[in-house]
Amino acid sequence: MFTYSSHKEDSGPDKKGTNMKDSISYTNNNILGCPKILAGLSHEVRTYMNSIVAFSFLINDNNCTEIERNEYNNHVLNSCEQLITLFDNFLDSAIIDSEQPRTNLTKHQLKIVLEELAIELNSSLKRFDRENVSLILDEQAGSFTILFDEEKIIRVIKNLFYNALQNTSSGYIKLGYKVRDKKIIFYVIDSGNGYHSNRELLASVNLTEHLVKHSNTFTTVGLILANQLVINMDGELWVEPNGVSGTGMYFSIPMRDIIDQSDNANKSINSRISV
Repeated sequence: MFTYSSHKEDSGPDKKGTNMKDSISYTNNNILGCPKILAGLSHEVRTYMNSIVAFSFLINDNNCTEIERNEYNNHVLNSCEQLITLFDNFLDSAIIDSEQPRTNLTKHQLKIVLEELAIELNSSLKRFDRENVSLILDEQAGSFTILFDEEKIIRVIKNLFYNALQNTSSGYIKLGYKVRDKKIIFYVIDSGNGYHSNRELLASVNLTEHLVKHSNTFTTVGLILANQLVINMDGELWVEPNGVSGTGMYFSIPMRDIIDQSDNANKSINSRISV
């Protein structure tokens, strides 16, 4: 279940006169040139593969109940999803290090894109054992039909979501976007405890030193790719605190010409739907 929300909360980009925005600064770090990334990647792959083999063995046990079999299946699917995502992010980051990815601008309605993405991400909460986390789709900016690279936007939001999920065992994760100063500002805000480690990563000028302290290769590679994709779209990625330890991840891209804008941008929506 996820919630549609129209109330203003955690709106980091609205803050003025503060210096709490930490932009990413390790753009000169090459992912293939970081031995710690490669070592971490090898460790993550072995971990996920061992998990898949172990739970597959348990599923085939004659004493396994139906409830246990479903739980083990979820663990296998979770490991497979993380493994595929890790490989995709690593390979795409390596490609971007060597060449500029192509841009595919197509016409999309932002509201629909985020709604469909929220449904997909919401289904992963159970597989990641995050049933105490609520996914909120924040609607404040109305509905715009504009030109943008849908694949890159979705990849960035997914990686920011998985990062939030890694650090949030209970509470909420909020997705949304705003339009300001001819820019679209997307955000993924959580009530977890990963702000300080995220801030350190985004401020790091040496990935090896960061990974010595924080060994989460999955999140690191995901955020590196997210930053690279945002830069490729002529945008900016940054982090802000949310409450005591929660994280607000924001990225902005230039606003293309608006093809269509609905007239209900200021309507309040506060409903709950089940998926």
